[in-house]
Amino acid sequence: MQGAVWVVFGTMTINLRSCLVAGALSLLVPAWAQDAHDHYDHSAKDHLYEAARDPEVSWEEAYARAVKEGVAKAFIIEAQTINYLSTGNMAELYKHLGELEAVSGELEYGMDKAFHSERQLVGLVASIRAIQAYEATDMPEFETQAAKSFINAPEYTQAFGLIQLMTEVRQKEVQEAAMADLRIPMDLVIASADGEEKPLSQWLSGNKAMLIDFWASWCGPCMQLMPELRTKGESLPSQGVVVAGMNTDADDPVAKAKKTRAEHKMDLMPWLLEPEDRPLSQLLMINSIPRMVLVGPDGKVLYNGHPMDPSLKTALAKLDVKI
Repeated sequence: MQGAVWVVFGTMTINLRSCLVAGALSLLVPAWAQDAHDHYDHSAKDHLYEAARDPEVSWEEAYARAVKEGVAKAFIIEAQTINYLSTGNMAELYKHLGELEAVSGELEYGMDKAFHSERQLVGLVASIRAIQAYEATDMPEFETQAAKSFINAPEYTQAFGLIQLMTEVRQKEVQEAAMADLRIPMDLVIASADGEEKPLSQWLSGNKAMLIDFWASWCGPCMQLMPELRTKGESLPSQGVVVAGMNTDADDPVAKAKKTRAEHKMDLMPWLLEPEDRPLSQLLMINSIPRMVLVGPDGKVLYNGHPMDPSLKTALAKLDVKI
């Protein structure tokens, strides 16, 4: 299994906004950007585009000069869009996409320009709108914009990882449908790192639910989220939810589980080992970790996803539990 590429803004290991900026700027490299430091006596328009991309060149001064010398509004808007991308000012970028679209017919296109063609600009705008929709969990709009991006500028679709995101959206839909009627066998016997063996129903021990974190010592994102797991392990049991770690290491799982437990001070929660034949991983369609699963007393799966996905908070709220 590999570490998942889950995207939840504000808390996740993969930040789509960083990918957006890096991807866009890697494709917006016209000739004026290649010799940015060779001369500073170029036109106000060239100076504006240079400042839009280079943090060492004052954007405010270049912008003021462009306005003073009468650079066309369309070029100022295009350069401003690039500046928003280069500085990661996504709020302003989202706000001004309509302006960029409105002046697209007035811009200059070519291999030495910011965009090779008007279609490439359309593709960039669609890519950004797709990211915006993903942030807002508006999946229909995300899919519409991602498709528009691919049709007009597939290079952006690839640079921003939109195809991978689309695949994950589809996989999540399949998983949610499969989980709807699934019941985990609560009589499945699970051992702890200390050698205690008992069925899941006894690990749950009459509580509202059991929150199981699937992890492995080789999984970097899993290790990064151990403090979050510890926080849940400290706050949820008093609200009727048992929190347990489930080690999926194939090699020497007991020793690795004990070492990780000690390093991250996880003594307050059950520290379990998934059986070697991985019955839970198979049943729960776990093909990437970290993964957190919320299970009811009857074995019903109440949540199956990334530990930091907001949907977990929603699932717990239905049980009158807060995190």
